[in-house]
Formats: sequence, structure tokens, C-alpha cells
Amino acid sequence: MDGTVVVTGAAGGIGSATCRLLAARGVPVAAVDLPDGHGVSRAEPMVRAVRERGGAAVAVAADLRDPTALAAATATVAERLGPIGGVFANAGVLRAGGAASPSDEGWQESFDVNVTGAWNIVRAALPHFRPDGGGIVLTSSIAGAKGMSGFAGYVASKHAVVGLMRALAHELGPRSIRVNTVHPTAVDTPMVNNQDHAQRWTGLRGPEGLAALRDVYRARHLLPVPWLDPSDVAHAVAWLLSAEARYVTGVALPVDAGTLAR
Repeated sequence: MDGTVVVTGAAGGIGSATCRLLAARGVPVAAVDLPDGHGVSRAEPMVRAVRERGGAAVAVAADLRDPTALAAATATVAERLGPIGGVFANAGVLRAGGAASPSDEGWQESFDVNVTGAWNIVRAALPHFRPDGGGIVLTSSIAGAKGMSGFAGYVASKHAVVGLMRALAHELGPRSIRVNTVHPTAVDTPMVNNQDHAQRWTGLRGPEGLAALRDVYRARHLLPVPWLDPSDVAHAVAWLLSAEARYVTGVALPVDAGTLAR
């Protein structure tokens, strides 16, 4: 693929795996994540590791809810690494809460980060895209294709990401910019593989809870795995951004071990 790729939520999990994969293939990467307590991007350690392996990467400290900061950051990225050829809007939050929840905080944060954050980074990057186009991938979820109890804000926001993708695919197609979503099932990251999540789904904590959580997720899949490795999603994203998928746009691509086929 040609041009710099901007990746949000780049400090760990799917975002980090995608940055590493792209950089290993010679693609310049701008790794965007929240600042730490010293104002440094949380993606900085990953970026240092990429550079040590000969990759071209910069770490960007920015909050996706701040469009002004993102506009300045993408301008700097294009100046340092060259025109943008791709965006992977991956940053997201998973907050529990349903209609009977006492607070709207989880609902609002789900939309602020998962939807508005994706919208903000795409808008900030567009002025710096290559004139011959490129690709945009938004991270949705299997929850963006089906319902799930107890996570109303997450499910609704991930469905909204699909609507955003479809609108952008129509709008940006004439510019040769392709727009798609990926829909992972559970991925082995701290967002999913943790004690609180295990207790929520199994009622157990400790090693027993984590083992039971694996069984819960394995039962959802056609393939005999509890969850994916972040690199499994990274490879799908890299393909969608590549010239190999040059005529693929407006597609919601499951990477889900067969969950949605059940």
C-alpha cells in the first residue's frame, strides 16, 4: 500500500498489532493514543520497538474527542511521514450498562469514543490523503451485527459505526477512498480477558472465572477457539487497506471464528 497509515488505539491490542504488521511491510505508521501522565503518547513504547526493527513510525498523543488536536496532529504526521494513504479507526471502549442502569455515563462514552472518535479522525485525515485515494477501516464488532444484553451503549455505538462506514463509502468513493468495517469476535486483550469481564459473564473470579470465560466464548464460535489473537484482526485490516482489496468498499467484514454464522 502507498502512503502513511494512521492507527488509533495504537498502544496495545489490535491497534499495536496492526502498527507492527504494517511497519514490517514497509508502511509508515502514525500511532495515535491518549497521552500518559507526562503528555507522551501511550503508543510511544510500541513505536520505539518498531523503529528498532527499522520501521518508520511516529507516536501521536491525542484524544479522539478533540477534533482541533487531531487536525493539528494529522497535519504534522503528513509533514513528517508523507501523505496519508490509510486510516484504521480502531480506538474503542467497552462499557457495561442497559436500560435499567443508574447512569448514562457508559452510554455517552461509548458514542463519544467509538463513533465520534472515528468520525473525528477520518475528517482530520482527509485533507492529507494522497490524490489517488486509499483506504479507511473502522473497527466495529460482532456486536455491530447482532444484539447483546447488558451492553446497550456498546451495541448501539458499534451498529452506528457501520452506518458511518456506509455513508463514508458513498461519499468518498469518487475520490477512490475505500471504506470498510471489521467485526471481531472476542480478542485476547485486556478489554476482554480480565477478572471483571469473567465475573460478569460467569459469576466467578480468579483462575476459575477466567477458565469459565474461555468456555463461554468457545461455545459461541464454529471454530474451536475461545478468542482471537490481535494479529488475526491486524491481517484482515492490512488486507482491506492494501491494493489487493482495491475494489472492496462498503463491506462489513467479520473476523469472528464463525460467530455470526451460528
